[in-house]
Amino acid sequence: MSEFPFPNYRLQADGPNETGFTLVVQVSLGAGGPLPGLTEQSVIEHLRDYLDARPDVVTQLAKKSIISTDLEV
Repeated sequence: MSEFPFPNYRLQADGPNETGFTLVVQVSLGAGGPLPGLTEQSVIEHLRDYLDARPDVVTQLAKKSIISTDLEV
């Protein structure tokens, strides 16, 4: 998924008979931070819960990010 900016989320929702969605979402915060009362994680989890609420749907959620570590010389 290198063509998508980091961090990003991949949400896959699979239904019966090979139906479903694969969503790739990047959440960018505004200059002052997220909307009041919401976090990046809560927005993504709400979307997953919305799809997962259907009895014949199974969801998978993954977060892709790059983490750097400063090494002392």
